[in-house]
This record gives sequence, C-alpha cells and structure tokens, in this order.
Amino acid sequence: MRPTVRRRFTVAALFVVTCGISIPLAAYGVFLPVLAEAFGWSRGAISTALSINLVLGGLAGLGIGALADRHGPRVFLAPTVALAGAAFALVSTVGALWQLYLFVGVLGGVGMSSFYLLSATTVARWFDERRGLALALVLVGFNLGYILGGPLAAWLIGEVGWRAAYALLGGGCGMITMLAALSVRLPRPSEAAALHVPSGPPSGPVDAAEVPHSGGVTLCDALADPRQWCLNVAWLLLGGLAFMVTVHIVPFARDQGVSLTGASLVLTAYGIGSVAGRVASGAMSDRIGTITTMRIAYTVQTLALLALLWLPSREALFGSLAAFGAGFAAADTMIAKVIPDVFGVRAIGAIMGVLTLGWRSGAALGPAAAGFLYDLSGSYAVPFGAAPGLVLVSWALFAVATSGGARR
Repeated sequence: MRPTVRRRFTVAALFVVTCGISIPLAAYGVFLPVLAEAFGWSRGAISTALSINLVLGGLAGLGIGALADRHGPRVFLAPTVALAGAAFALVSTVGALWQLYLFVGVLGGVGMSSFYLLSATTVARWFDERRGLALALVLVGFNLGYILGGPLAAWLIGEVGWRAAYALLGGGCGMITMLAALSVRLPRPSEAAALHVPSGPPSGPVDAAEVPHSGGVTLCDALADPRQWCLNVAWLLLGGLAFMVTVHIVPFARDQGVSLTGASLVLTAYGIGSVAGRVASGAMSDRIGTITTMRIAYTVQTLALLALLWLPSREALFGSLAAFGAGFAAADTMIAKVIPDVFGVRAIGAIMGVLTLGWRSGAALGPAAAGFLYDLSGSYAVPFGAAPGLVLVSWALFAVATSGGARR
C-alpha cells in the first residue's frame, strides 16, 4: 500500500475508533435520568461514575502515552477499546451504585484512556502538512458519537429496556472499535521519508535514542515549561464545560417538560454543531492559522452559553447547543493541533498524556460539580451561569501559552 493511501486508511480506522467508543459515552446522559428513576440515586452520585472514569483514564493515559512513544499505538489501542466496550455492556447487570462505579468508572476509565490520546498522536506522526484537517477528520468521530448515541440509546431503551440497551451499545461498539484499532500503526521509516514526516518506532521495544525525531522537547522539558501548564488548565476548563453541558443538558431539558426522546435530540444538535465546527476548524486552521481559528472558536462558545442563559425557549436550546458544540469542537481540535507545533513530536505521546489528564480532570469535575449543585439548589443556574466566564479564562490561558508563536 502506498504511503499516501496508508495514512488515509489510518485516518479512516481512527475515525471508526473515536466514533464507536464515543457512542456509549455520549449515551450516558440519556441513561442518567433512567438510572435515577430506577434506583432512586441522585444525579450527583450517578455523575460521579463518569468522573471516576475520566480521572482514572487520564492517569492511565500518562503511562500509555509514554509507552506508545516506544512501542507504537496498536498494542495499547486495541485492548483498551475492547475493555471499554465490555465495561459499558456490564452496566446492564448493575443493581448497586458501587457496581456502576466499578464498570463505568474503573473498567471504563482504563478502557477509554487511550482512544483520544493515541488518535491525536498517531495523526501527528503521519501528517506534517494539512495536519489540522486530518486531525479534525479523526476527532469528528467523537462528535458523531453524540449525534448517534443519544437517539440510539433512547430508541433502544424504548424497544428493549435500559439493561439490554446498554448491553447492545457496549458490546457492539467494543467489537467494532477493536477491529478498527488492530489496523492502526505508525509510519515506517521508508513511509516517513516519502511523506516527509517524523518516523515512529517499530513494533516492539527500541532504544529511545535510536528512534528518529524531527526535533522537539523531552517530557521533563515540557513539565518545566509554563506554556504546558497554561495549555493544561485551558484544556481542563474546556473539558469541564463540555462534559457538564452534555451530561446535564438532557435532565435540564426534561426539567422544562421535554420528553426523553425530545431531550435526547438536544445531544444530536450538539453533535451536528460539533461535526461542523471540527471539520471547518481543521480546514480553516491550515489556511488562516491555529491562533485565528481559536479566537473564532472561543467567541462562538461564549455567545452560545450566553444564549442558553438568556433565551430559554426550546428552539434557543437546540440552537445554542449546536453553536456551543461547534465552538467547543473547534477549540478542542486547535489545542490538540498546537501541542506538536509548540513541543515537537519527540515525546508527543508522553506530553499529550499529561495534557489529556488535565482535560479529563476538568471533564470529571464538571458533571459531578453540576450534579451536586443541582442536588443542593434544585437548579442548574449556578453552573450554567458561570460557564461563559470560564470560557474567557480558558481563552486567556491559551493566549499566554501561544504568545511566543507556533509553527502553524
């Protein structure tokens, strides 16, 4: 297979991985009120399972990212996504809250630790030119999961009940993503030379000094660099906001009298906006630059969250979620793109592992905090009201991190 064809095939396989493994994750917001009604658990307690998932996944990603720099992505990607599918399938058997924490939190967390991290770093190894569009096409699978996951879960719950629905979602998605992950690898030296990209390590352990690099810093250098910490907190805030909104928007809509099926369509609106924002930002950033694209993304997010607060009609709910999805997906893509631009690819897996831990920590805190605030006040006014300000803080931190300029 020619190198150009092989890297397109890799993009397609990674798209399947990100889309497939995101479906049961995206559906969690649909199952949240169902689990609350079935067992009498609070929304904060149910949201905590997802928080455990994200934190443990981030911690596991630290080791996986560093090891993937030496061994390549496939040896870690295939077994972890299979574990994630099995973990969500096992939710169909829960009868106690601790079991939800074990399946979604612990097993699902380890299982979902690699798919975003290794997808982004693999694209960075295969692409130098047009990296923004390639990265967007891979990560858009994450957003398509939100388009498909909500309505699919609601339909399955109505047809076969929530237990069988989770078994089908988890088992089916785990199998599909594992098969796709088995075809993913880094470019061989001959392919890297033909594509003019940094070559990755062969399968099996190698000495780090023998792996060709095209510059870049070590993990220790990155940890000592203030830019890394600014990017880390900026991404943490974005992750917290996105997961707070997507996990709680269905119960938020149901509190306003919208049916479960209708409320699940809000996630579809978010997913459609995210797909558009992801692809558009990837293509735009290759033409007008990462920084300019990021300014547009942050502006869209801020306006969308303000609209969500000030225009509480059903139509405004759908429109603001679509706009928020577009802005978040664009910003998320730009942060993933700027990391190799700022730090190079020498230790890209390890550095991405640290940064995605920040993103996951925010994603873990956001839904749990919003859930417990709702339990205390009976309203989402506080977490949703603070959201526009947090977007502006993230914007300021990103600006500081990239003030020295990036290669694109």
